[in-house]
Parts: sequence; C-alpha cells; structure tokens
Amino acid sequence: MTILDYFYTNPPTNEEYYPRKLSYPKGSFFLYGARGVGKSSYIINYLEQLDKESFLYIDAQDPTFILEELDLESLQEFIKEENIKLLVIDHYYKGFLESYPKVEKLIIISSQKLETTLEAIELYPLDFEEFLNFTKSSSITFAFNLYSKRGSLPALAKSSNIQSKAKSFFFEKFEIQEGKVILILSLFHTKIATANQIFKKAKEYFKISKDWLYKTIKNFENEGVIYQIETFEGGFGKKIILYDFSFAKYLNKYMPFIYIFDSMIANALIKKQKKLKAILNPLGYIVNNKELILIMPFENEESSWIKIQNSFNLFIKLNFKEVKIVTISNSFSFTIKDITFIATPFYEWAITQD
Repeated sequence: MTILDYFYTNPPTNEEYYPRKLSYPKGSFFLYGARGVGKSSYIINYLEQLDKESFLYIDAQDPTFILEELDLESLQEFIKEENIKLLVIDHYYKGFLESYPKVEKLIIISSQKLETTLEAIELYPLDFEEFLNFTKSSSITFAFNLYSKRGSLPALAKSSNIQSKAKSFFFEKFEIQEGKVILILSLFHTKIATANQIFKKAKEYFKISKDWLYKTIKNFENEGVIYQIETFEGGFGKKIILYDFSFAKYLNKYMPFIYIFDSMIANALIKKQKKLKAILNPLGYIVNNKELILIMPFENEESSWIKIQNSFNLFIKLNFKEVKIVTISNSFSFTIKDITFIATPFYEWAITQD
C-alpha cells in the first residue's frame, strides 16, 4: 500500500464539530489562519458531507513525509486512476510539491499566507457568536463568563479543564524556541512595546539572538498569532495583542482582567478586518477612522461620566458625535456638549458588529 492509498482509504473525521460563520467557496481555494484556529476541523466537516471515494485528503505533516517526498507525477496519476474530484492538502508549506496537480477542485490549508492564484480565505479564532454554538448555553451572561475564561481557540473553548488543555496546546503548537518568544510576548499583552524592549525582556530569561527574535515576532504577526496596533498618541512602540486572551492568561498568570477584556474587544474588531488605532487614556480604539470605542468593563454611568470629563479635550479633538462604551453588563447613555456616549454590555455589542 502506498501513502496515497493509505490517505484515500483512511479519510479524517471530526470527533465533535460546531459550525463556523465562514462560508465554503464553490471553487478551489486556499484556507489560511493561525495555528489552532480550527482550519482542519472546518475542512473535515466539509469532507464528511461528500462521497468518500470522490476526494483525497493529504496531511503534509504526516511523519511519512519526513522520510520520503510526495512525487507530483505519482499524485497526478493517482488522481486520474481513482477519479478524484477534490484534493485537499492540509498543513501545506512552500516546497511540499513542485506545483499544484490538476484536479477538478483543490483546497490548500496552511498557517502561512502563501502566494497563490487560488481564492484565499482566512479563518480567525472564534468570535462570541461562534462560541455560543460551542457552549449551547441558554444564558448569554453565563456564556460570556465562559468565553472570558475559555477564550476563542476551539480546543480550549470546548474544554472544561483550561489549564490542562492550554498546556497541551502550548507544547503541541509551539516549538521550544517559539514557546520562549510567545511567553515573553504574553508579558506585553495589551501593552505598548518596541521590538528592542521585547528583546531586552527576553534576555533577562533566555540566551536568544536578536535577529532570530525579531524574525520570529514578524512570523507570528504574519501568521496572526499576534497583532501589533499603532497608537493614536504616536511615539515609539505598538500595542501587542495575542490572538487569544485565554491562552495569553495561561502564559501570563498575573494578567489582570482589564487586559483580557481589552483584548476580547480588539480581537472582535480584528476579525471583522477593522483598521485600528489604540487610545491609551482613556482606554479604547479608533475604528476605521470613523468610530470610537471605549473600554470600561466595570464603569457605571456616574463613574464613566467622571472619567470622560477628565479627558474631554481628547473627545473634542477627535470630533466624533457618538462614542460607544463597552462594559461587562451595564447599559446607559448620556450626552456632553453634543457628544453622545452609549454604553453596551460586551455580549450585546459583540453580536452586532457588522
């Protein structure tokens, strides 16, 4: 039996799957997204709806390919002999094949944004609406509490033992040197930092090359493991956001809740492909240069009014007629000098993002 026979007769299955909001394209496509966001499960769910003899799924990370290369000519011949309509290559990386084989429909899956002529779609971590499918809770406030603890990575979101699952995820998804870098980055989660500041912090714990560290940070950013957001105030450094707040909390056990809540909002906006600028005081984001969102998880109407009054020159400078405030559970609104401030609980705000 060849490796192609093995893959053909042993198609993958999902133990458990919850729907995602991303639609399946009709033609060939390239699916990318950061490690652990659910790309494989998303495609396997699609394959489970098809005739098993109509497709071939190949995992480029299979240990077999450490010892032997996949020959393009043999693959093309196998596709013809078995009348394969759909070919899926998971965990694809540059150089795995000389070129793509000819097939009716092709799906390439990778954590890297590769150059390709295929239609490219990105899968992000779970947003709050998708998480609701994972919990199947009848109480939206209870679901929010779970979301703030379990996060937006499917493997963690489905687990009742976050510490154990996060530990497994860390060692499964990150090589040793990568793990060191992501640990250091977790110390800067939602903070403003330059690459040099990150390097200086890393040197306190590890012997590490500056060039390699900078390259790894850049790779993480390209993959979507971290985001770096410019600040409205300007100056040196960008705001560092890890792609999952629960995983960030696992890596940095001393992280206060405000950092988690901040990144929940940032991640929700990033998934909607919004262009962000971070505001440091008061905490918030300018979205697409058209909208201002303030992060005030515990503020009530009176305390938020005082905080806004203390920074009112900023709001006059920004010249937004309406400002949104995201809280944990409070709803209120008020107007100061023709600027209306509207507070909404996260679980309501998150499901109304267009």
